[in-house]
Amino acid sequence: MEEYQTKLKEFEALLGKDDEASTKQRAEIVEWLKDNGGEDARKAAEELVMRHLHETDKMVNTIRQQLGEKYELLPISYIARHYFGKSAAWLHQRINGYRVRGKVYTLNEEQKKIFNDACQDIAKQIGSFHYA
Repeated sequence: MEEYQTKLKEFEALLGKDDEASTKQRAEIVEWLKDNGGEDARKAAEELVMRHLHETDKMVNTIRQQLGEKYELLPISYIARHYFGKSAAWLHQRINGYRVRGKVYTLNEEQKKIFNDACQDIAKQIGSFHYA
């Protein structure tokens, strides 16, 4: 296996992680590929990125389909603030797959669980409300 292939596997394992260490490691791999990779490395990197973008598009479309009209019912600002400690814009970016600083962001598996738990929690709270 060529060294660039090993680097691309490392890069792929870091996709979807947005912590500082992962971001730094991805940047280092990109620099290594620029300095040491040839045409084969460039093509392989391009294929990897395109495949990841396609998977991200599918995931965003799935989220949108699953939410459907319920999206308008959800208190996105409340969920973002109380369950993620983030802004409504942050959550909208991830639900809708918006491009931010050249990168498409979506909810990772842990964030999907938090989002689902938040929706269930809110449903219970609303379901137990009774106006007297």
